[in-house]
Amino acid sequence: MLATTAPRSLHSSASANGPLVSNVSHTRRSRRHASRIVTAAAGPPGQDTLQEGLVSRFPDAFRALPLVAGAAGIVGVVANRVISGIAPIVSAGSSQSRTDVLVIVISAVLVLTGLQWATLKPRDPVRVELEGEEADWRAQGLPSKLTSELQWVWDAVRSATRTRSLLLFYNGRCLLHAGVAPAGKPLGAAVPGPICQKAMKSGSGNYLANLVLFPGRFEFEGYLPPNCQAALIQPVGPNGVLVLGSDTQRGYTTLDQAWVSAVADKLEVQLERLAPGSGFKQQA
Repeated sequence: MLATTAPRSLHSSASANGPLVSNVSHTRRSRRHASRIVTAAAGPPGQDTLQEGLVSRFPDAFRALPLVAGAAGIVGVVANRVISGIAPIVSAGSSQSRTDVLVIVISAVLVLTGLQWATLKPRDPVRVELEGEEADWRAQGLPSKLTSELQWVWDAVRSATRTRSLLLFYNGRCLLHAGVAPAGKPLGAAVPGPICQKAMKSGSGNYLANLVLFPGRFEFEGYLPPNCQAALIQPVGPNGVLVLGSDTQRGYTTLDQAWVSAVADKLEVQLERLAPGSGFKQQA
């Protein structure tokens, strides 16, 4: 049974404990790096759009291509023998016969492939209603600029992707918990587990496209909804990590992952710009 949705908002009052250190050059480098990541994932302009558009508009036609090609090959061999007057008996000493046998074998493989493609049609991922309560929590003592940045991150990922739950861990602390959270779990008490630690150490993200079947899903039970379908773990520098939960299996495309990586780079700049004397650093 789905838990009733009861928004829990535990906004902490932003602390004005000191100015942020200017780091314009680092910001520009990070933005250029993020732009290259998204551009590389997107590929040549218009290529993905053209390919996805043709396949999505004519899926049955593409599945039938091997079947049509195989049938055409068999019909061509038979028609060639009838028109050219070649004896229907296959002779091993005839180069024409050996060629016809090879064409028939290839055509048969194409026909079988076409039949398989026509029978096995991929099922579109189904969105589920995540179980839990709506949360909008920030850690106490965060500078106002960082609070605004975290709000921007949450608004961006839930609008541009299928993210329904988001957490940010930094220096072992939970700074942000937004979206659907497990009912009855205290907000802000979660800590990064082994998968998150490995992502921070290696600097590379981890995408769990089907979280239900993943053995390590128990690591996320304390802060992601129990029926969360997919999870994306994206490091934010060597000390932080973003955990995104989706209500759809295979809910993140390659471009989504590259875009989230760019968002993490931007967030890393803001976290590193915090002054040493700020309240956030004292509690970290």
